[in-house]
Amino acid sequence: MKKLLLFVFIILAFLATSCIPIEPKESTEVEQLREQNQILTQQLLESQTLIRDLQIQVNTLSTQVAQMTPLPVRGFNFEGMAAVILPLLQAKDYSELATFVHPQFGLRFSPQLFIHTDTDLIFTRDQVANFTMDNNIYTWGTHAAKGDLLQLSVNEYWNEYVIPLQPAQDWVMLTEGQNSPSIAIDNFIDVYQHTQFVDFQKPGTEEFGNLDWQLLRLVFEQASDGAYYLVGIIHDNWVP
Repeated sequence: MKKLLLFVFIILAFLATSCIPIEPKESTEVEQLREQNQILTQQLLESQTLIRDLQIQVNTLSTQVAQMTPLPVRGFNFEGMAAVILPLLQAKDYSELATFVHPQFGLRFSPQLFIHTDTDLIFTRDQVANFTMDNNIYTWGTHAAKGDLLQLSVNEYWNEYVIPLQPAQDWVMLTEGQNSPSIAIDNFIDVYQHTQFVDFQKPGTEEFGNLDWQLLRLVFEQASDGAYYLVGIIHDNWVP
């Protein structure tokens, strides 16, 4: 009997022990990993803040250096640049022409020697590069003689005010000391104060008393990278 009771007691003790729920125990290793994760997260946030502060300092110093570094103003062959650009204008190679356009100021088109800053159109590099696909009608200003609005497509304007087809003369680059026959009011210095320019002229023909001449002026201005870019294409011709 005693043996039976002892056996029963052992069984009950075993059952009681086996029924005690085993609570999930977080190991020390898991706790350490969590703590390390929190520490690393905090360090990352602090590093990002430090990086932002350092970037601001770098930008500030770069601006100061740029402002204190004199940009080169001599040594540019403007005649050479103009000689390269002229064939691009004649071929209407707009994508290549766009590489010469000023990256900040764009390219202004003036149909007359007198520059109208309020109506002369300015196009960005990207716009110039896409001139081939541009069929929009723009108002480029007014006709010097008639006073009518110049509402033309890019291609129409090009044929009349950039590379006129008539007269059928070759363009001649005017050298220093050579002046165009124009008697129009020239406000170039007032508009383009820190620029260089090169003039091309189509001489007039005897058929029209040499009055059918055309003038093409390419204007260059320096950009922040120190290089000169095309900022203006000015047209002029005799106006009755």
